[in-house]
Amino acid sequence: MKRIATAFLLFALLTAASCGKNPQPGKDTFKTPVYASGEKQGHITYQLLIYTFADSNSDGIGDFKGIESKLDYLDGLGVSAIWLSPAHPSDSYHGYDVTDYSALNPDFGSEADFRSLLDAAHAKGIKVYMDFVLNHTGKGHPWFAEAKRSVENPKFEWYHISSDPATDIATHKFPMLTGYYSNEWHDVTVGEIGYVGRLHFKVDFSGSVRTLTVTESSEAAQASNTDSSVNMFLWIGEPGKAVRMYKTGNSIYEITMDVDSPWGVLVRTSDTSWDNGTKWGAPKGKNVLTFGEPLALSTDDAQDILFGAAQSMKFQGAFGSWMPDINFGAVENACTSEPFKALAASADKWIDMGVDGFRLDAVKHIYSSEKGPENPAFLKQWYDRCNTNYRQSHDSDIYMVGEVWMSASEVAPYYEGLPACFEFDFWERLKWVLQQRTGCYFANDLIGYRKTYAAVRSNAIPATKLTNHDETRAATILNKDIQKLKQAAAFLMSAEGEPYIYQGEELGYWGKDSDDGGRDELVRAPIVWDKVYSAATKKLDGHFDMTMLNDEISVAAQEADENSLLRVYYEWTHARNSCAALAGGKMSAHSKYNNNNTQDKTVAAWYMTASDGSKALVLHNVGSSAATLSLPDDKLSDEVVSLGSVSVSGSSVELGANSSVVFKQ
Repeated sequence: MKRIATAFLLFALLTAASCGKNPQPGKDTFKTPVYASGEKQGHITYQLLIYTFADSNSDGIGDFKGIESKLDYLDGLGVSAIWLSPAHPSDSYHGYDVTDYSALNPDFGSEADFRSLLDAAHAKGIKVYMDFVLNHTGKGHPWFAEAKRSVENPKFEWYHISSDPATDIATHKFPMLTGYYSNEWHDVTVGEIGYVGRLHFKVDFSGSVRTLTVTESSEAAQASNTDSSVNMFLWIGEPGKAVRMYKTGNSIYEITMDVDSPWGVLVRTSDTSWDNGTKWGAPKGKNVLTFGEPLALSTDDAQDILFGAAQSMKFQGAFGSWMPDINFGAVENACTSEPFKALAASADKWIDMGVDGFRLDAVKHIYSSEKGPENPAFLKQWYDRCNTNYRQSHDSDIYMVGEVWMSASEVAPYYEGLPACFEFDFWERLKWVLQQRTGCYFANDLIGYRKTYAAVRSNAIPATKLTNHDETRAATILNKDIQKLKQAAAFLMSAEGEPYIYQGEELGYWGKDSDDGGRDELVRAPIVWDKVYSAATKKLDGHFDMTMLNDEISVAAQEADENSLLRVYYEWTHARNSCAALAGGKMSAHSKYNNNNTQDKTVAAWYMTASDGSKALVLHNVGSSAATLSLPDDKLSDEVVSLGSVSVSGSSVELGANSSVVFKQ
């Protein structure tokens, strides 16, 4: 990727001081912006998915080396930090069911590759944030495997596991849980399973309830029945094999045999067909067999019938049966719990390696009372623990941002525990503004959110964004309207907060997530750098939209197109980084064009004022036709950045449809 010409670099340095207008290069003269050391003051973070961002070895999977190879792109986009999707080993493509917090997914590269990425990013002034999952582990984590071995195993207490969850919650055995919700509790067998020895099996299909009775036996073992007219089988062993039983009565079948099975048995009425009611097992939640007692069989969702000294129990997992929630105990002692200490030790490893911060997943779910005081209190303990280690080698505090998917007023208490939280209401308000073409309330709403946060934490950091990997894409919501997408970028880069750009948003990617009738993979599509065939698609297992992933939407094509969405992102991120008022300013309402002026409802206007006193006027017209604004008290001579049609005449400015401008004051 070409670097900026010396003359343009000099211009960028001058605009950093003057907050003057950015250059608007033509199609044939565009060069990716380059920032001098310390120039990126806009606090812009780029969210990327390791597995689909950039593939360095053509195996179809994004990796650390791929990210490192694209740091020039990220630098040119003006980002000062990148948030990596989960980098740890896991059982799923997305990585949120972690199986080892102290390791890296080998699909992404080695620790040496990761260290190289950290060093290269830091050399460009780009910090690296890891995604860290505190709410749950993956079902395949060794901690959970140990927990299942025995109720006496120390790690049994690291999760919420119970034979009677409703009673245990009612009697406060699980202080993290405030209520019993059956959909959050999933079957688990606790104890050693399997059997080696001689057993007698009796299947009784003579009544309305079909049963299996198994007893330990000293009788002679029998070989599998050779009478092909008998269609009753045991499926047993590892690997499994079908053993034909003997008919000993009316719909009664028996066999005595030597067993070596690490799990148990199933009953089958066919040795060739598995479906259509031929598989009989235990009813859900009752799959541990007791010798000598008939077990009622089920063909609906038949479960393995397990041998051994095991118990059928339930574990709690708010996100499903593959992600068991962690038990930190009562919040006042959470930091002394064993899982807390184990997770903190893993975080220490990455901090010591050079990671600059963490994005914390699903923090409102750690303690089940989403609006109670427990989660903020827990997060304060977590932040303080990580920051103590971080400050041993840094002069500043560690960065940490929480995913609190709630309204601004509900997010505010979480600032008691964390310095930054994602502001989901930013996009909720902005998409309404763009869809309804009504901008007059936007600034007042955001200013109100910030006052709410400040009441809890004076230096609260709202992490603003459009969409993320769990949401339907902005382009889909805005019907692929390129003018609205461009203006969404302008809003994001001109408002108070620290903005995040989600991978592909700068290219206009679209897609519906599973909540809107699509698939999550469709909003996690790979970056097309120049040619679509080189995109990292393997982890998505074919679930991506080839009508979108084409060479025309690529980075290379959009960099060459002066009218592209990507070029707007370059322009507005550079403006934010170069202008102190945009970069770190506080929003204040405009005296005329504000929530009380519904006559000019298409106009969103506010001031941004930096701590050094520098000030900028931000104007957006979200209407479908031009708007003329009379601004006798504002300076209109020093334009910082603009979008669309902007015309100044004396103390008036005309903004075309979906047009925006920033003036230095």
